[in-house]
Amino acid sequence: MARSEVITYSYQNVEEALAAVNAQDRGRYFLCTCPECKQPEAFIYKNNPQFLQCNRENVCGSSIVFEYEENKKVNDWKGKQDVKDPEITPEQRKEIDLVTKLLKHIQYNTENKNLESFRGMSRNTTEAFILDLEKEKLVKKMFEIAPNIFYSKKTMQQEGKKINYAAIPDMVKRNIVLPIYGDNGMIDRILLRSTIDPNVSKKEIQLQVNPKSTARDYFKDIPEKATHIVIGESPIDAYSFREIDSDVGIYALTGSRKWRKVIEDIKSNKEALQDKVFIIATDNDKAGIEANENIKKALEEENLNYRSFKYQLEDIKDTNEYLQKNRLEFKKAYEAIKNNIWDKNLIDAPKLEQRLVINRLYRSDQENIDRTQFKVSYEGLTLHNIAIDNPPGIVNIPGIEANKSVVEVGRRMEGFLKHIAQKAPKNQDYQDIVIPTKNSKPAKLKMLSYKKENDMTRKVSFQIGEIIVRDAEVNSLPSGEDPMVFYPRHSNRTTLVTGTEEFNRDLIKFVKQYEKNMDKQPIVKQRFNESNLER
Repeated sequence: MARSEVITYSYQNVEEALAAVNAQDRGRYFLCTCPECKQPEAFIYKNNPQFLQCNRENVCGSSIVFEYEENKKVNDWKGKQDVKDPEITPEQRKEIDLVTKLLKHIQYNTENKNLESFRGMSRNTTEAFILDLEKEKLVKKMFEIAPNIFYSKKTMQQEGKKINYAAIPDMVKRNIVLPIYGDNGMIDRILLRSTIDPNVSKKEIQLQVNPKSTARDYFKDIPEKATHIVIGESPIDAYSFREIDSDVGIYALTGSRKWRKVIEDIKSNKEALQDKVFIIATDNDKAGIEANENIKKALEEENLNYRSFKYQLEDIKDTNEYLQKNRLEFKKAYEAIKNNIWDKNLIDAPKLEQRLVINRLYRSDQENIDRTQFKVSYEGLTLHNIAIDNPPGIVNIPGIEANKSVVEVGRRMEGFLKHIAQKAPKNQDYQDIVIPTKNSKPAKLKMLSYKKENDMTRKVSFQIGEIIVRDAEVNSLPSGEDPMVFYPRHSNRTTLVTGTEEFNRDLIKFVKQYEKNMDKQPIVKQRFNESNLER
């Protein structure tokens, strides 16, 4: 399964895909089992058999594209369905225009007095992302002007009845609207809450207004002069930063699992965002921490600068709660990460040609030794358990055997780490310090030694930029299938180095190409190249 703007599944043809999702014919569409959440609440419109949407917006809400090997037959299949409607009907386009005009008028041209001081934010801040319809009558009106959009999909699927939300009491109580507009300014999606009845069954629900597969499910608001961009788990959390910094850019998810489309948008606008610093500010819980790790990994793959927001107070769940409970401490935590202490220390640090991330750094006194410990990522590799004793600045990397280090770093990286080791304050835990470089070019792999031990195992030593790794193993089945990379460990099983999935794939391809080149030169079984690592 590949990842793109939406989740992608591959099938031989349309019929195979429909069978895989247990598709049930419902006239204009198929009722399906969502491949992600495994619940029978997804749908595929017959006029667009390459797209599946999970209807469980508040739990899953996955958007899935089907790729077909027999792609040429898809149009033939669509023609047989006798469905003339496009992905969006003319009636729906008109209704989207009406809903957009209504929401923008309320959002920007009315007082919204009940939203002053909403969740600790001024109306000047909240105007960008939220509005109040105030009364059930106006909520009902919004639903009524769009009968081809605002109806219960669940009732339609289960009973074949098209019931407008205006006829559902709980729905017309949802007066608080968080509108998501597309690049064309038209409404794509709305998040609904209630102050009319705070005890309404679900605190927040999401409705997709624009039925197109490209409908946006995240908030984006980046001022031209923004130097930092917050990625928050919800609009309320993300815009809490706008309350203390009017220039900060905003990406707001609509759930911890919905980070992929934000990353796709960042990739699409990478050139414009290259010099920005992203602040990842997901919730301080299990789901938020998982989303944080996923976003970090994605930004690292794109060579973009980021920092993770730190919750300095205990028992704080999210950034909006932080703002409300202790505005001053929230501001301090934000300014500490925005005006990173390392910025000044990095100015005169030895320059690296490739980008480096200090995943973790901690300096303390250990058995009367002033020691700084590192975990760093560089060019797809992560080095673990590096330690530098201050002074004189001796670099210790576990795994020294027979006077040959399993992992070595070059002179520039060593000088950089020593510089940081001596600047770091003691007894403070630092994470995700991004060391950007201008015009960074990816380093090329260089084979230092190769040995085919048997049909399944190759032992290689290689260099990538400032790092040398010795005695890594590329293992596969005897036929060469399912290759995997195993990196050397210290004798006490201490992890020394790990690689990303992408780096490991590149290394495997590199080894295979190296073997092909060797086949062209008979008798040669093993080669050794001199490292050009500057020491």
